[in-house]
Amino acid sequence: MEQEHYWLWLKNIKGIGIKKTKYLLNHFEKPKFIWEANDEQLTNVKGISELDRKRILESRNKQSIIKYYNKLRENNIKFYSIKHDDYPMNLKNIYDSPYGVYIKGTLEKDAPIIAIVGARNCSEYGRQVAKLFARELAKMGIIIISGMARGIDTAAHIGALEGGGKTYAVLGCGVNICYPKENYRLMNDISKNGAIISEFNINQTPKAGNFPLRNRIISGISDGVLVVEAAKKSGSLITVDQALDQGRDVYSVPGRVIDKNSEGTNNLIKMGAKMVTNVDDILEEISIKYSSQKQKNSENINLILAESEKIVYSCLSLEPLFINDIHIKSKIPIDELMVILTKLEFKGVIEQLPNKYFIKKL
Repeated sequence: MEQEHYWLWLKNIKGIGIKKTKYLLNHFEKPKFIWEANDEQLTNVKGISELDRKRILESRNKQSIIKYYNKLRENNIKFYSIKHDDYPMNLKNIYDSPYGVYIKGTLEKDAPIIAIVGARNCSEYGRQVAKLFARELAKMGIIIISGMARGIDTAAHIGALEGGGKTYAVLGCGVNICYPKENYRLMNDISKNGAIISEFNINQTPKAGNFPLRNRIISGISDGVLVVEAAKKSGSLITVDQALDQGRDVYSVPGRVIDKNSEGTNNLIKMGAKMVTNVDDILEEISIKYSSQKQKNSENINLILAESEKIVYSCLSLEPLFINDIHIKSKIPIDELMVILTKLEFKGVIEQLPNKYFIKKL
């Protein structure tokens, strides 16, 4: 069997969750070695019961595991272990990273990701704000991630799709189960224009205890979390706590002081979250972050640029150039040009100066 087969087997042993998986890996290092261990060797593992040992030994069926792995692929579901090259990089660096995730759709590499979360019982204002931020950020090439719950989550996914961008939904159940049921069409659209993500095994039904676990993945994959509406005691604030523990940026949309769903967001601002009233407030932060992360190598610059980006980049120099002049030189419409310039900023190859002037970065 291949490495991923062993990981998939380990992920699907009944009663073996993250904690017990950690005990096993601390002892044996690799899933393959757990597979090969006999009962006596398993007895020496701290935290593993006699029932656990029995389940481990009885679950070893090579043909069944390979058949299951191939069936997932046939249903357009990918399984990535924490050691797989396509496992989300941000997620590897959090506490209690899932040892494997199921993906229905496609994950992008090296793209900025913003989580948008908030109240299920949101106001119409909150719903429209979530859609607006998601739509405008998606237009700039930023992936929107949320939990596909009712309210703010759903609005964020819809907004991203309306903006022609990509969106990820992290579920508290298996990726083959739609929850809530009314989001069936949305779930299908997300899988075609982004990805459905879950650490829970196929056919796992949603349970209350799954959602705090789900929330750590939403914040873990993202570069920052935007809270649109949240009550004083809200599940969204669990996501914020996890985001802070993970070193992610937290943004909050202020609300009316008399609204219950504004208590949480307004308190976040009091505690130091960045207040945002338009997408530029987020773009400013994420652009700085991505610019500082990218390696600047002029010899390889064209390797990371799309054709339209190369055209715009070639128009620039170390002398500031006004956006209208770039428009004239490149012959690209202003709306499209703004999107391209933002993407070039994210890639760290140009810099925007005051009053819409742009220069190449050394």
